[in-house]
Amino acid sequence: MANTSRISKLLSLMLRHRPDEFGLEIDAYGYAPLDQVVQGVQERYSEVAETEIVDLVNDPDQYRFELNEFGIRALYGHSFFVDMDGEPMDPPPDQLYMGTTRSAAQRFTREGISPGDRYYVHLSLTREAAESHSHQRDTPCVVEILAAKAHEEDCRFFARGAVVLTEEIPASCIGPIHGSQQQPLGVAQMPAPSSVSYGRKPRFSAR
Repeated sequence: MANTSRISKLLSLMLRHRPDEFGLEIDAYGYAPLDQVVQGVQERYSEVAETEIVDLVNDPDQYRFELNEFGIRALYGHSFFVDMDGEPMDPPPDQLYMGTTRSAAQRFTREGISPGDRYYVHLSLTREAAESHSHQRDTPCVVEILAAKAHEEDCRFFARGAVVLTEEIPASCIGPIHGSQQQPLGVAQMPAPSSVSYGRKPRFSAR
């Protein structure tokens, strides 16, 4: 069998970024037929059996993929748009977290958080998990998200494995910044939010 890490990376490439390259028929929610995915993997690693792919995806220690009666999909990180299915978290945790840089964190306090080059904002359930995604070179920088407050302001949060997805976070719901050179910036100290437009929101669907 090919290295499990290599198979996982290939599945990410297929299901998050380049389904057309592998002939996958992706539905609106990111699902592809399992047999098509198996064929695509075996074109790279002919020795990999379907059962090995299924075991990898069903491993309770991995949170990147999902397999059910609808097919197989990546849970987050898509470079193409997928609809959110299922019900949003109700209620979400009081706080969520996002690893970032100091300069970006300060901008978030003024403008809020938009998806940028993604279609959804990706958040972590714990500060420790968010630290691993910080792009700050020295001390990890983590922004605390006031998720309960954002929920009250009609933000919806969708659990996807170890990641939580949402459309955007308003500046009023940015909490303390951890790992900055100064003390964490509290909500009361933050600049007033500016008027920001994020364009048309993606639609959400319940399967």
